[in-house]
Amino acid sequence: MRAVVVLAFVRLAVRRISISRLRSWVDGVGRSGWAADPLAIRRAVQRAARTLPGSSCLAQSLAAEVLLRASGHPARLTIGVAGPAVSAADLDAHAWVESGGVLVAGDGPLERYRELVTFGTRS
Repeated sequence: MRAVVVLAFVRLAVRRISISRLRSWVDGVGRSGWAADPLAIRRAVQRAARTLPGSSCLAQSLAAEVLLRASGHPARLTIGVAGPAVSAADLDAHAWVESGGVLVAGDGPLERYRELVTFGTRS
């Protein structure tokens, strides 16, 4: 349930506030009394995304990052791009988050994406 609430909030925030304000909020998330391992968070975010269809890889990755931070785990969110884009409509971008060598959100052929920006710590 926690993952559904966080994902719903992040989906709304991605549409309503600037990425810098959103990053400030995510970066400010501290450890809470709730704890889960990265694989449990992965499963929770996947279930939440099925509950909230249309959740982008960015929203899922940000939600996973928030849940990881709240559980006291390191999180590294990466946004990458693939191939040359002629226009913004042609842009192929993807977001994913890792923790302790575990891909927590953003499944896919990551090798095709060139890292554009990374947030968080290398774990």
